[in-house]
Amino acid sequence: MIRLVIFFSVLCLASVFDVRTRIIPDWIHLLMFLASLIPPGHIHPEGLLSAIPLLAVGMICDGIGGGDIKLTAVCGLVLGFTKTYTGLTLGLCFLLLFHAGKLSFYKLIKKEMTVKEQAYPLVPFLLSGMAVSVLIGG
Repeated sequence: MIRLVIFFSVLCLASVFDVRTRIIPDWIHLLMFLASLIPPGHIHPEGLLSAIPLLAVGMICDGIGGGDIKLTAVCGLVLGFTKTYTGLTLGLCFLLLFHAGKLSFYKLIKKEMTVKEQAYPLVPFLLSGMAVSVLIGG
């Protein structure tokens, strides 16, 4: 339980950094890795594979930063592949719903969205997806 409290506390901190600066400091990843070592849980090396979809998209097109990829991989170390992949999928669905809502609002007020307004920090959506994944059991 303490492991998840520390994990989600650090993930909330990462979310704040991502919203404010669009950068996730490396020490955040280190803290999350250290959280994966806290007993009674064990480290899930297979969870690193959950970052492969973000890595592939990040290599093909611009827009997903290395911090988001590393953060997803470290989440996999704590939560395991299934919960992390479920959380990633839910987080991306939440992002899609948020974008659709914002796009609809802009169309309603007849305003065009700029490219900067279409760029979103990913960590808050990952946080919500991981939280739901843990709550439903992945």
